[in-house]
Amino acid sequence: GGWRVSNRALIPVLLSGGAGTRLWPVSREAHPKPFMQLADGQSLLQKTLIRAARLGGVETVLTITNREYFFKTRDDYEALGAEAKVEKAFLLEPMGRNTGPAVALGALMVSEKWGADAVMLVLAADHLIEGDEAFGNAVRIAAELARDAELVTFGVKPTVAETGYGYIEQGKPLDTPGGYR
Repeated sequence: GGWRVSNRALIPVLLSGGAGTRLWPVSREAHPKPFMQLADGQSLLQKTLIRAARLGGVETVLTITNREYFFKTRDDYEALGAEAKVEKAFLLEPMGRNTGPAVALGALMVSEKWGADAVMLVLAADHLIEGDEAFGNAVRIAAELARDAELVTFGVKPTVAETGYGYIEQGKPLDTPGGYR
């Protein structure tokens, strides 16, 4: 199938790469974290695709991955069958250069293929997010803000201090409920 071009389209962009060193030996370069199977038999990557496909109005999901992971990614997606019925597009990096360049490439592709008014939802393929309804509501609020030219980031309230992560300083509430400067 061809690309669907639509103003104001919501395009989930799944970032799936990395060397898999933090969870070694379970995750490693040949089998990075997104491909790890959980107890229910699904990988984190599969769960991310399902989560994106269940969002209202999503017709296409763009996955940015390393060339070496393309076939494994495609196989993971195909194994889901009807559970993730969306068009699947891919952008293959010749080598990983971290999140920033991947997001920039994704933004260029989304703008080119779906229009400058499309809303891009960047999702890490190695996150486990529970609560589809809460996630969908957060995405709906974020998409409303993004359509008003806001750059939106999601935050999780920390339960312990962790120097490996950044912190978001919450500002004043916006007119859109659930959004803050």
